Amino acid sequence: MDELVLLQNVSLRARLLGLLGPSYCGAGLSVGSDVPIDVVVTLNEVNNRHGTGLLVKRIFQGRKNILSIRSRDDWGEQDFGDWNIRISQQGRSRHECFRNVLYHLRGRKIRSVVCIPFLADEILTAIAIHEAFGARLCAYIMDDQNISVPAIPNHLMREFLGKACLRLATHPELRDAYEQKYGLAFYLLPAVVPAALVATKPVFPAKPASDRRAALLGSFWDQAWFDRLCLALEGSGFAIDWFGNNRSPWLRFPPERLKAAGITPHGVLPEARLAHELRTYLFVIVPAGTLLESGPSKGVAKLSLPGRIIFAAAVGHCPILLVGSEQTCGARFVRHFKIGTVAPYARRALLAAMKEISDPENQATYRRNATRLGPVFSDAGVSDWLQESIRLGRPADNRFENAFKEYPSQEKPES
Repeated sequence: MDELVLLQNVSLRARLLGLLGPSYCGAGLSVGSDVPIDVVVTLNEVNNRHGTGLLVKRIFQGRKNILSIRSRDDWGEQDFGDWNIRISQQGRSRHECFRNVLYHLRGRKIRSVVCIPFLADEILTAIAIHEAFGARLCAYIMDDQNISVPAIPNHLMREFLGKACLRLATHPELRDAYEQKYGLAFYLLPAVVPAALVATKPVFPAKPASDRRAALLGSFWDQAWFDRLCLALEGSGFAIDWFGNNRSPWLRFPPERLKAAGITPHGVLPEARLAHELRTYLFVIVPAGTLLESGPSKGVAKLSLPGRIIFAAAVGHCPILLVGSEQTCGARFVRHFKIGTVAPYARRALLAAMKEISDPENQATYRRNATRLGPVFSDAGVSDWLQESIRLGRPADNRFENAFKEYPSQEKPES
C-alpha cells in the first residue's frame, strides 16, 4: 500500500511541477536554490505563549535556514524561523495537498522536515514535503492526538510514521504507547531546559514556610481543571502567583474566581525572569488531568507530560505539587524522581499536600533530588544532537534514553 502511494505521489509531483511552470520561484524564500533548508511543521504559530512553541525554539536554537510552517493562526504572533508560512490542508485532497506544498516551496532544496503533529494537516504537509523533495522526515510526538483521541486517523498516522527515518516522543509513556500500537521504534527527546538557566547549586527560597506563598505554573488544557483548582484553593490561606497563559483563546479565567482562590495571574514571563522568580517559592503547583476528560483534552490528560515540571525542577529545584490523577504522566514523573507530591482536585487532600510539601524536611529531600535533573535535561548540544540523529536515523547518543532508565512501565494503550 505504501509503495503504491509513493509511486502515485512521485507521478503526481512530476505532473504538478509541469503545471506550475519553470518560472515559479517559491514562497518568497530569499535564499539560493542550493542552500539546504530544514522545515519545522506545527499546528500553529511558534512563540513563547505556549509550551510547544517554547520547546521548538529551544531545540532549534542557533540553527540557520529554518522554515517554519504552520497549519493555522491562533495566537497572532510568530517569532521563530528564518522564514515562516501558513499552509492549510483543510478539506484538500492528497492531490491538492501536494500542489499546495509545491506552490510554496518549489525551487528550494529541502534537507529535512521535523513534523510535530496535532491534526492531520501537519502530517499531510510533512508527507508532501518528504516525497516531493526527498527530505528526511522526523516524526516528533509531543501530544497524543491518535491513541486517546481520534483526531488523527490511524491510516494517516501509520503512513506518516512508516515514512519517517526517525520517530521521537517527549517521554516514555508516549513512546511506549505508539510503539505498541504501530510496532515501530521510537526514541526520546524530552522537554529540555535552557542550559544557561539550570541551577548548579542547591536552591532554597529565602522566604520561610510561614510565608504561605506558592507559584502556579503552566497552562490549563481543560476548563474543568481551572474551575476545580480554584474551588479547592478557596480558603487555603495561600497566595498563589500564576505564571502561564491566562489569555487562552479557548478557556475563561474570570477575575472573581481567581481572586476567591487567591491566584494572581502574571502571564507568560521571559524564561530567565521566570527562573529567577521560581527560586523564591516554597513549591510549584502544576495542573494536570483527572483522566475523566472527554474531547480534545483527553489525549493531553492521559499521555502528556507537562514540560514545566522539568523546567521548575531544573532551574529552581522547586518541589512540585501536581494536581490531578496519580495515573497521569506528570504524577509518574514527580513520584519517580521524588521531587514532590500529588493531590486530586479536592480541598482537603490539596491542603494536606500543601502542608506536606512545605515541611522543611520534605523540602530538603525534594530539592536535593531535583539538583540531579538539571544536567540530565539541559538543552546543551540538543540542536546538533537532533540534526545528527535525523541524519543517522537513530539517536546520536543515549543521553535521553539513559535519563529514563528504570522508569515505571505504563499500561497498554487503547487500540
